[in-house]
This record gives sequence, C-alpha cells and structure tokens, in this order.
Amino acid sequence: MTMDQIAALLAPGHVPDELGGSYEDACAALQLPPVPGGYALYLIDRMNQRQTFISTDSSVVRQAEFAYGSGGDGHLGKVRVAVAGIAEVRGGWPEEFGGGPRCEFCRAPDPAWVYEGADVEVLLGEPVFGFPGEPRPVIGSDVVGCIDWHACGACRDLIEAADLSAWRGLLDRYGDFDVPMPVQSAWREFWANHRPPEPAAPPEWTPGRRRRMAYEIAACWDAFIAAYPVDDVPFTDDADVPGLAGADAALEAARAYLEHPPPAGRIRVYPSGGDGAVVRADGDGWSLVGRVGSVSFMLLDTDPNTLHAIRWRASPSLLDGLLGLARGL
Repeated sequence: MTMDQIAALLAPGHVPDELGGSYEDACAALQLPPVPGGYALYLIDRMNQRQTFISTDSSVVRQAEFAYGSGGDGHLGKVRVAVAGIAEVRGGWPEEFGGGPRCEFCRAPDPAWVYEGADVEVLLGEPVFGFPGEPRPVIGSDVVGCIDWHACGACRDLIEAADLSAWRGLLDRYGDFDVPMPVQSAWREFWANHRPPEPAAPPEWTPGRRRRMAYEIAACWDAFIAAYPVDDVPFTDDADVPGLAGADAALEAARAYLEHPPPAGRIRVYPSGGDGAVVRADGDGWSLVGRVGSVSFMLLDTDPNTLHAIRWRASPSLLDGLLGLARGL
C-alpha cells in the first residue's frame, strides 16, 4: 500500500517555510493555539486520501531531525506518528503544504479537468494470514452517489481513450509499482460510470495559497526567473502601468519593518545564483519576494492570482534592509 508522509515541526523559532511568518502567525493560519511546546504536523497521503495529524508531542520529530537532518526545510519523510500526542485529525492538508484539488489518478496539483463520476464505497474483508501490514482483500464495491473526480491533462487523455492500453497507462501514472486493489476497484467503477469532463474551476485564492506561492518563488527563484524573463514583465513603476493602491500600501508596510522590526520568521532569506540572496517578507494580506539587486514581486490577498513586479527605483535599499534584519545585522 502506498503512503506518502511529511512530518513537519511547528514550534517557537521553528516554522516551516511554506507557512512563513512567526510561530504565532503560523498557529493563527492553522487555527491552533500557540502552545509553548509546539506541534508535530504529520501530513499523510494514503491511497490518495490526505489527512493531517496534529500532535502536541513534538519530541519525535525533534529527535528525528537531530538524528537524520532535514536539509533545513523542517520536513522529514519517514517518521513514526506519535499516536499518544495526537490532538486532532483533519481531512486534507493545509494549503501551504500543497492542499487543494489534485489529480485523483497521479496526484498532480491544480488539475485542469473535473469529471462527475461514481462515489465508490470499497468493501474490504479480513486479512487472510493475519501478519502485520497484510492488506485487506477487496470483497466488493458499491456506488453510493456521485462526486467530482479531478484529472490532469495527461490522465484525462487516457480516460478519454477508454481502451485497455489507456487503462494500463492510467495505472502506471499512480506512481507506485503495485497499485492497491482498493484503488483499482474504485477506479474501475469510475471508468464505467462518469460523465464527460469539464474544465475545472481555478483554485480559490486564499492567504494560504498566497503564502505557498511566495515560498515556491523564493525557494526556486532562478528557475522562476528563467521561465518568466524580467524583460517581458511590466513593472508597477513604469509610466504605462496604473498605480495600484494595494501594492503601494503593502510596500509601505514592508518599509515599516525597517523602522519597527517584525517578529522573527516574517522575513526569510534563500540562496540564489552563487552568492545571491532572495528575500521573502510576509505581512497582513501581502507577501514580498525579491532578489537583492534585482527585481521583486508582490502578492496581495486583495488582488487574486496576480504577481505585481516592482523594480525598486524609488527604494533601492529596501531589500538590503530586510536582508540585514533577517541576518541580524
């Protein structure tokens, strides 16, 4: 049985980059009280069903990080869930960690298509031999209604082909050598019971999605700039681009950090191109990401799915100042 897992430590002085901000900011984003001992977040993906286990016993993750190291991102892929400390189990993952719609077949994020298909209840029997970890056999399945099945473009093409070769190709895209029988059973019912696909609605723009995008741009800055050349981007201080009140207000809030430093964690630094540095700053309703000496981008909760590029002609020292704050200079 396939099970993907991320274990993340959320504690004072230790907030995963996806969440950003201070410990109190991160707890507020996850609707958790900021307890002194922090939390262990276990993000489980078992047979395409995602759950988040929240534990007040963070010692297991702390010890695992000390023993194995995590590359600095605060995540570990193989940590035993500390059952005794589980305080809450939530469906899905936080949006900052890649929550939201995924392809039901290959788990690709932001699938472009959606099917109305069978809601399948898979019936499982008792293990035959009783050894630990033995999968329970499938003894049947029932269609109990209709639900949305999201699919990426590649999986949609296989579904629409609707032949044996396409079925095998769909199984291959599951990403594991042995697709669990419960998954295959549910897919077979969908294969036989679905309507034509329709374009999926774009994901809702939320503060969590904004923080996730800011993290991805900052952590993969060089690849991002290669994909979106700066010379092709209109900037907010170009004469032919209207001024944006929301971006101006966010810039003023970022500048205010230089006079009144924010809580630790709201400003973060990432490496870029040798000795280069990318700065990310988060505030109430905004995120700023930029490479020192180059272009910067602003994301706003009030302007969904829009990246505001800023050339810093008027304030060339802002990123330098934020970099100094982050490094304690």
